[in-house]
Amino acid sequence: RTDYLPNGRGDCLLFMSVNDPHVRASLQDRAFAARWEEGSRELEFMGWMTDESTPVRSVMPSTVRVSPNQLISAMRRREDGSESILDTRNWIDAYESKDNGQSWHFLSKVAETDTGRRNGNPPAMVRLRDGRLCVAYGYRATPYGVRARISQDEGKTWGPEIGLRVDGRTFDLGYPRMVERKDGKLVTIYYFTNKEQPEQHIAATIWDPRVRH
Repeated sequence: RTDYLPNGRGDCLLFMSVNDPHVRASLQDRAFAARWEEGSRELEFMGWMTDESTPVRSVMPSTVRVSPNQLISAMRRREDGSESILDTRNWIDAYESKDNGQSWHFLSKVAETDTGRRNGNPPAMVRLRDGRLCVAYGYRATPYGVRARISQDEGKTWGPEIGLRVDGRTFDLGYPRMVERKDGKLVTIYYFTNKEQPEQHIAATIWDPRVRH
């Protein structure tokens, strides 16, 4: 999934992942930050986004800038148990960098994304005009759907889950993207399937994060 932040003209941070055999998951991704400058033929490696002390899957980050040097990224996590697929955990974490992507530390757990059977879902994060952070994600356990959570303290803690959709037909849904409109409402786009439209389709929920849900 595409995730990047422009630093200025001809200067960009990119957030990607690479296969790492030390990761404790059947999908051995590990997220990292890189930088590209105009005229360069190579990316500059900035730093790993997750700590070696917790070598579980980290992939598909969604990153926002909070200040000139402070970044916050939400990312998809997975850890496989040793016994069966029932031991697998899938969730979303938030990480923070205070040096523009060179080093990162764990900030908070954002949300569970299923009960372990369906490989979870990636996040979409935006920074609202009022400074709050909002993360949306697909939820692949019953009730299947799309959810969101809001942080008022730059990702340190997260409010209650907001059910944007709770009518999913199967687990195969999610992968949201999200943007804030000029009127302050959020447009959350995702792929979906429900009883009324059983074929996979692209849908959108327009909602107001200022309203108590």
